[in-house]
Amino acid sequence: MKRVTLFVALIAVLALVSLSSVPAALAERNTEMKEAPADRVVVMYFHRTKRCPTCQKMGSYSEEAVTKGFPQEVKDGSVEFHYVDFQDKKNAALKKGYKVDGPALIVAKVAKNKVAQFSNLKDIWAKHGDKEAFLKYIRDDVKAKQKSAG
Repeated sequence: MKRVTLFVALIAVLALVSLSSVPAALAERNTEMKEAPADRVVVMYFHRTKRCPTCQKMGSYSEEAVTKGFPQEVKDGSVEFHYVDFQDKKNAALKKGYKVDGPALIVAKVAKNKVAQFSNLKDIWAKHGDKEAFLKYIRDDVKAKQKSAG
């Protein structure tokens, strides 16, 4: 939880300057972890402070899609997953930059430590009743972002 809080606080401050520049803080981790690569895919599940069971399930499925679908990449930092409370004022810059106005799953391609492209995976709402389709949808987008030049 401390890692997510640190991540959110640091990126929010720097995102005020420019969303196109993903701060090094995005990669900051506990001292035992190495620095994140300059080129990576960052998956962010934006949620409300109070979450309904469906939103909790979608967050859990999103995290599973990333952590179980890309275990080596998560370990080496080339793929990241974060929960972001979009109602928390400290995340206002992220909310604005990614145009989030409700629960959302954002997948961002970071190239040379800058957001090169991102997508809002809106079809998670239609797929939440089919776990395998949900996981595949997210994993396919992450794979596409990994392959993209930036």
